[in-house]
Amino acid sequence: MVHRAIGLILTAALAAAPVPAGAQETEAGAAVTIPGGEVREGDLYAAGEAIRVHGQLAGDLVAAGRRVLVDGQVDGDVFAAGRTVDLRGPIGDSTRIVGDQVTVNTTIDGDLIAGGNRVQLLESTVVRGGLVAAASILDIEGTVEENLLAAAGQITLYGAVLGDANVIADRLDLAPGARIDGDLDYRTRIPLSPEAAARVAGAVRYEEPTDENDEDDGGVAGSLLFWSWQTGAALLAGMLAVALFRRLVRELVSAVAEETTLGALLGFGAFLIVPVAAVLVMATVVGLPIGVIAALLFGVALYVAKLPIAAWAGGLLLARAGRPGVSPYAAMAVGVVVLYLLFAVPWVGGLFWLAATWLGLGAMVLSGRRYLSADTA
Repeated sequence: MVHRAIGLILTAALAAAPVPAGAQETEAGAAVTIPGGEVREGDLYAAGEAIRVHGQLAGDLVAAGRRVLVDGQVDGDVFAAGRTVDLRGPIGDSTRIVGDQVTVNTTIDGDLIAGGNRVQLLESTVVRGGLVAAASILDIEGTVEENLLAAAGQITLYGAVLGDANVIADRLDLAPGARIDGDLDYRTRIPLSPEAAARVAGAVRYEEPTDENDEDDGGVAGSLLFWSWQTGAALLAGMLAVALFRRLVRELVSAVAEETTLGALLGFGAFLIVPVAAVLVMATVVGLPIGVIAALLFGVALYVAKLPIAAWAGGLLLARAGRPGVSPYAAMAVGVVVLYLLFAVPWVGGLFWLAATWLGLGAMVLSGRRYLSADTA
């Protein structure tokens, strides 16, 4: 049951990755704002401290920032990551959001995929499609018109689910006035009371956690939340990298695209040699600070190495989908989501991580070699 739920969530997230069409616009800065009364045509890819949509966006929104606020209207998809994500205006299509505090108080004409520490769907919320959620605390006060798939520490339903519900949680509460029109499959430490179970119109199937699975189940919400944080942080880092170092990102992508095999070999060599060299240098008193700095820089390189691979992979996927030459923000957004979904695949996720890291390190080595060659020419 746990692995089915994770698989469905990952499949849904992958299927929901935005594929931009039409005109695109990119903005980065301390604040990116669509003022009230303004109608912005096309898709918007935004990165900054605060992303605010007070007017109307006639396209998709891809946003990464400390705070993302939509109290205007977005006609297309929304894909947002931030410390706080607050949706108050109508969304015309599917929505994927990740944040520490996620609040939805609007109508979404599509599916909603949400992850965070606390996810709240307030009373006036209507999700025309299904809801897929992973959180420490999940409160559903509004209406989900299709199915619910959720993993959380605590889930409280105050509103209505018009389809089926599949839930894994430490605790599940169905408040007075709540209802589930379809079937309920759930796994919790304590089963629902007869009064709460009577609020389910369909069949109620309870699976009690066994001792063997307790630790695994208790970690489902935490694992999904950690994946959400990782992906959100990588998305933010990728957007900022494109905004601040677009030329460098383009050069790294070009390097890995033109010399993929050599890049992988060079990255593998750097992955093995640099840490050993740093430790050897630290063995001497004079070299200790140099070795420490080298180790720290190598740690940073391991993290950012995946970003040019995400941009490269995202560009390839969008080109295969019939969208060549898209914005680098779009390529980065799609690539980050796809890579981190691959990293989360059981058993083989680590191999994907190693491959992306080696390729990214190799791209850095190749770009550095090109720069030195040009400088000495």
